[in-house]
Parts: sequence; structure tokens; C-alpha cells
Amino acid sequence: MPEVTPSIRTPFRWPFVPAKNPAALLRLVFGLSVAVIVLLTAVRYYAKAEKPSRLGDLTRTAFLRWRPQIQALDSGTNIYAAFNYPNPPIMALILYPLAELPPLVGAMTWFALKVVMALAMVAWAFSLIRNSEFGIRNEIPDWAKAVAVVLALHPILGDLAHGNVNLLIAFLVTAALALFCRRWDFSAGVVLALAIACKVTPALFVPYFVWKRAWRSLLGVVAGLALWLAVVPGAVLGWEYNQTLLTSWYVQMVKPFVVDGKVTTEHPNQSIPGVVFRLLTAEPSFVDYDDDEGKQFATGFNNFASLSPDGAQAIVKSLMVVFAAAVVLFCRWPTHRADVPRAGPMLAAEFSLILLGMLLFSERTWKHHAVTLIVPFAALAWAATSTAVAGRDRIVLRCLYTTVGLLMLVPSLLPEHLQDLSMVYGCYTAAYALTAVGVAYLLATTRKILTPAT
Repeated sequence: MPEVTPSIRTPFRWPFVPAKNPAALLRLVFGLSVAVIVLLTAVRYYAKAEKPSRLGDLTRTAFLRWRPQIQALDSGTNIYAAFNYPNPPIMALILYPLAELPPLVGAMTWFALKVVMALAMVAWAFSLIRNSEFGIRNEIPDWAKAVAVVLALHPILGDLAHGNVNLLIAFLVTAALALFCRRWDFSAGVVLALAIACKVTPALFVPYFVWKRAWRSLLGVVAGLALWLAVVPGAVLGWEYNQTLLTSWYVQMVKPFVVDGKVTTEHPNQSIPGVVFRLLTAEPSFVDYDDDEGKQFATGFNNFASLSPDGAQAIVKSLMVVFAAAVVLFCRWPTHRADVPRAGPMLAAEFSLILLGMLLFSERTWKHHAVTLIVPFAALAWAATSTAVAGRDRIVLRCLYTTVGLLMLVPSLLPEHLQDLSMVYGCYTAAYALTAVGVAYLLATTRKILTPAT
């Protein structure tokens, strides 16, 4: 056949985009836009990481600040007593190979690994919704997925820029939930145990699994906690040294809140305990650090009441009871039944409620701790667009969803002092609480439609 010369009128086609498929083009544009934003965040992160502190060392990101602390494990140092290291020994061991790399190489490798974790987490979050066994439209429109990703991107970028471990924790939790949905119950428990061993708050899923009668998952959690808290770090560090480290970590990080009732009240703390103690007791919203004396001092108060610590604790515990009652009332999907699909919007909404409880009732919740919000945002995106949900209920959920988006995004557009003031009064706490209300509303209004007959 003679070779055909392309016409000058042949329309240009984007590579990898099918002709006459604008949806594919829009997905490509959105994906590239997110990639550019992440790349710009990486550039900013590198610039921040390579800038020495006023003491001349590289400690301007969480990873770089922890790097010499983790390396001190080689000399048998108690890194909790010496440096106030925040996580259990297994977390330090996970980061140890990166800490042995040159500082900037380790920091950027950690950044890249967290990007991969975030991508996997987003994919798993949307996979929790999809299940062909329901007989309803449970696919989320692309534009609704984009809205969920945009709202969830704010804390994800924050954690990437900060160099913290929250994306790792979120990755492990969502991986455990994905395994649970695939009925790999014991493996789900072991992975969840690693998340708990790295940071305590995922332990909120333990009473949830008790309520769901997920006994094999609970057995996996018990085995995993023994593995990640004792066996692995004990084998690497030595049993006695690991026991010393675990005890110091408990005394430093767990006992002050759980036993002594102490709460961090600085304005970045967006947990319910932080907001209640900040606004209702004579505790500071702003603090500074005195390098000469080596201690913090208060620089600002915004409380409009002066309750005793016991009074504030009573309010927090009352709200915890309300939350527990909501879980018992709304989390009714029969996961213990072999004939019932273990996926779909109802189960994703149940997971979302527990994830929001982790944010709301932690001793401290910074903005970048909210990287798990992609799961509740995916559930709400489905509910706000699905014809399986009544029209009136969709309107209510859309209003809640919009309000949450405004509470999370608008403060970042304000001048710094107004951003700080918005956090003083818990704008992100309100966003998490409203998201929990939306998830509970979803569970309450769609239960009769979706829940299998008992």
C-alpha cells in the first residue's frame, strides 16, 4: 500500500488519550496538575531540608530532626530520655536505613516513599466503595473523586512538607482495612498492629473490631503487637535495651495524657481535648521556648472560661461516650457473615467514623495528621452523588461536605495571624466533627436501603 502522508488538517491528539474521549483528557490534566503540585512541594521540601538551622545543623524537617536521634541507637542511648523522641522503637527501626543515608538523600527518599504510600492510600480508599454485589450504582463520578482528592490533598501535602510519619500510619491503616475487606482477617490485624506500634491512635480500631466480632483480626492484632513491640525490636536492639526504651516511651508519651490527664493546648492542636482545654481552662494558646532556661513559657491566652482540669476532662469524656454510642448505633454492617459483601459505601463509612475518632480524640492532632480523611471524603463523595441516596439526603450531605471544604481550605488563604486565630478556636476540629456528622448521617439514612436482611 502507498504510504499515507498526514494531512495538515489532522487534529492534534494528546498521547495516551483516546480520540473523542474528553473524560480521559480531563483525568490526565487533573493527574498532571496534582503531580506538578507534588513536585513543587518536593522542591520546597528540598530547599527547607538543605537550609541549616541557626545552630548550623540540618534539622528543619521532622525526619532530619530525628535522624541523629535514631542513629544514637547504635551507642545504646535512651533516645526518649535524651531527645524526647516521640514514637516507639519499631518506628525508629523502620526509619533507621534512611537515617544512615546522607541527610538530603535520606530526606528526599523518605519524601518519595511517602508519595507512593499516598497514591496507594487514595486507590484503596476508593476501592472500599466499589463492589458489584450491591446491585446499586456505587461508582463515584470522576469529578466527585477529584473533589475528594483536592480536599484530602491539603493535609497530605502538609505531611510531605513536614517530613513526618503520618502518611506511613495512614498507609498501614488503609492497607489493614483493604485486607479486612478481602477477608484476610489475620493479616489485617498484623498490619493494623504495626500502625498501633508506630503510633497509638489506630488502636481505636480494636474496640471497633470487638463490636464487629472480627475475632481473627483481633488475634492478628495481639500477635502483631507482640511482634512489633517486643520480638522484632528486641531481636535487633537487645531485649533489655528495647524494654528500657519502651518503658521510657510510655512514661514520656502515653502516661501524661492517659494517666495524668495532661493535654497540649497550643493552637495547632485540633483535637477535641486540645480545643476544650485551650478555651475552657486557664491554659495557653501560644507558647515560646526559652533557650537559656530550656523550657517553654506562655505568650497568649484565649480561654473564655477557667474550668478545673477535672471539669474539662469530664466534657471530653462525655463527648467520647457520645462518639462510642454513635459507633454502636450506626456501625451495623454484618462483616461476620460470609454471605454479605465486605466492602461498599456503608462499610467505608463505618471505617471513616473510626478514622475521624482518631483525629478528634487524640491528645494532639496537627493539621497534617488528617491524612486519613481521603476515606471519609470518598464515602461522602459517593453519598453526595449516588441515586441510591434520597435527593433530600444528598442535599444535606452536599451542604455538610461544602462546609467542611471551606473550613479546611479558607483559613490557609488568610494572613498568618488569622490562620493562627482560626486554629485557636478549632476550625479544623469543626471540620472533622462535621465530617463525622456527615458520615453518621450517611449511615443512618441509607441503612434500610443497603444493609442486608438479618
